Amino acid sequence: MTAEVHSFRRGALALAAACALVAPHASAQDATPATVPTAAAPATLASAAISPVAMKRAMVMEVNSETAMQLINACIEHSRSVNAAGGATVVVLGISGNIVASMRTDGQIPNNFDSALSKAKTALYMRRPSRLVANRWGDPEAALARAPLDIYLVEGGYPIIVEDLMIGAVGVGGASGGDEECGHVALTRVIGPQPPIEAPAR
Repeated sequence: MTAEVHSFRRGALALAAACALVAPHASAQDATPATVPTAAAPATLASAAISPVAMKRAMVMEVNSETAMQLINACIEHSRSVNAAGGATVVVLGISGNIVASMRTDGQIPNNFDSALSKAKTALYMRRPSRLVANRWGDPEAALARAPLDIYLVEGGYPIIVEDLMIGAVGVGGASGGDEECGHVALTRVIGPQPPIEAPAR
C-alpha cells in the first residue's frame, strides 16, 4: 500500500471522527427545546428602587451660587468677629463634587484651601459633618487606611441640607475661632438651625 493511500485513509478516519463529534449538534430540529423561564410579575419602584427617604438624598439638586457666596461671607464675617485681623478659606461644593464657589481671605496659605476642599469632600462623600467621620475613624490606623480614599478626618466640613435633601457641602480652613464653629455659624445664619456640634471622641 502506497504512502498516498495511507495518508488518504488517515485523513478519512480523522474526518469521520470529527463528524461523529459534531453530529449530535448538527441539526437544530434534533435538539431538545430549551425550557422557557417563567416571567415574574412586573417590578414596581416600591419593590426595586431605593426608599423615598434615600431618594431625597440621591437626587441631583445642587446648591446655587448665591447661597454658596452667602455661606462664604457669613463664615468670613464670623471669623473676623473673633479676630478683626483674621479670615478664612471656604469652599462650597455641589452634589456633583464640583466647586460652586470658594474664597480665601488675604494672607491665607495654600494649605488652608487644600484643607477646606478636603473637608468639604469628606462631608459630601460621607453625608455627614467631617467631625462625625473623624469621631468614627479618627485613630491613626483608620486614618491611614482611608487616606487613599480622600477622606480627610478633620473637623470643619458640613453637608448642606435643605428640606431633608443634601444639595452640597461646605469646608472651612484657616478660620479664626475654629473651622468647625465657623462653618456651623455660617450654615445656621444662611440655611437655618443646625444640629449641635458633636464633641470630639478623644
